Amino acid sequence: MKLDPPKAAESRRWLLILAVLVFAEVNSSFEVGMMYGALATLMREFGDPVGVGWLITAFLLVGAVSAGLSSRLGDLYGRRRLLILTLVFAMAGSLIGAFATSLPWLIAGRAVQGMSAALLPLTIGLVREHLPKERVPVGIGWVAAMASFTAGAGILLGGWLVDHAGWRWIFWFSVGQTALSIVAVAWLLPPSVQRAVVGGLDLLGGVLFAPGVALLLWAVTRMKGSGPADPVTLGLIAAGLLAIAVWVRHEWRHPQPMIDVRRFAERQTGLAMGLMALFGLGTAQLMLVILLLAQQPAWTGIGLGLTATLAALIKLPASLAGLFGAPWSGHVAARHGARRAALIGSAVICAGWVAVLLHHDAVWLLVAVAFLITLGGSILYAAIPNLIVEVAPTDRTSEINGMSHVVRTVGTAIGTQFATLLLASSTVADATRGSGTHPSPGAYLLTFAFVIACAGAGVLLAMALPRRHSTGAPLPLQVPGRSGSPGNY
Repeated sequence: MKLDPPKAAESRRWLLILAVLVFAEVNSSFEVGMMYGALATLMREFGDPVGVGWLITAFLLVGAVSAGLSSRLGDLYGRRRLLILTLVFAMAGSLIGAFATSLPWLIAGRAVQGMSAALLPLTIGLVREHLPKERVPVGIGWVAAMASFTAGAGILLGGWLVDHAGWRWIFWFSVGQTALSIVAVAWLLPPSVQRAVVGGLDLLGGVLFAPGVALLLWAVTRMKGSGPADPVTLGLIAAGLLAIAVWVRHEWRHPQPMIDVRRFAERQTGLAMGLMALFGLGTAQLMLVILLLAQQPAWTGIGLGLTATLAALIKLPASLAGLFGAPWSGHVAARHGARRAALIGSAVICAGWVAVLLHHDAVWLLVAVAFLITLGGSILYAAIPNLIVEVAPTDRTSEINGMSHVVRTVGTAIGTQFATLLLASSTVADATRGSGTHPSPGAYLLTFAFVIACAGAGVLLAMALPRRHSTGAPLPLQVPGRSGSPGNY
């Protein structure tokens, strides 16, 4: 059945808006993935593995701050305006990297690129702002799907560019894509609503959380080399927690906070944040564990002895799973509420990790479980912003989604270090079969148990989410001591 001309025109309009937003958002995913694909080459060229590691760390540190602060500024001063500004920063960082003549300059470029972490929460806010109410969950699903897929595709693209053109071309690729994104957003995306700022702008609240998050991430990145008992690492953790506590107290008492932490005490928002933290702690460690297991020699009692290239191909079918899982999650959220999508995704993740624990001795098994876990992860990853959108006021949509990105970043960093420590808790070595030590079968079982515990906790949190009304209306947001519009699409 053909649509009426006005409805067909409206459908084309929101599809074009969604395409522009997806094209702009994947800049961040590509920048993450391509750098992972180039790390080995950069380590050989600069001969400084620790320094090259800061190409990831600097991006994460700035990204965690940008996701929270830039998202809130977008809510206040217009999300399209902040989207363009963020893309400009990303392009500037790419230009610095493309012309860098030393590792410090390359790290500086990656730090500026880290501003692009705000792209995802800003685009989620713009999806809610410009798409019809009934299309919002599906639109968020597609944004999440492409973010997940392009992160994996970026690893392959980065490796291909490094092998055939040189590592500088990963930065030139980013320059070209961000430039096209700026033009598309400025030309095709309607202007955003600018909110009236009541009272003075809470600048202190906007920047006070940044040093706390940065100190925690810095401490986590030190753990692998210094160990968890290192005095400097412990001091960084204590200082980071203290800074975050001071920030929470300031924002809780402020009449117009930059980041309204009281909303995290609301049941659905708080549980959504918990799901995102568990996602980072557990599910985000999938490729760390699977790739290591696939490449470990078979004589160790666990491992398949694959080459790095063959091991990386295990991720390819899993990446395609995200293209199906996340949009389907949006359809489920639109019809039955995001709670059901979150519960399905959490259950699939848990089943996948139990399957890894029981069956991991063949390549096809690793491909299958990686596909299953990624499918569940993409369903959950798309459900979390939909959970937030169901209850968040329209003028704080990007802010709260931005803070969920901060939670995921910190959770992923902590989970990576914890999984690494578990894998190193028991090792095997045989000089007659080659140099080096490898995690023992028992170390892998401990790691699997840790991730399964995170996945199981995720199922419990999803079950604790409030059910939506049968009418499909969003749940009202009740936050003591705060006035504000109820959540709506």
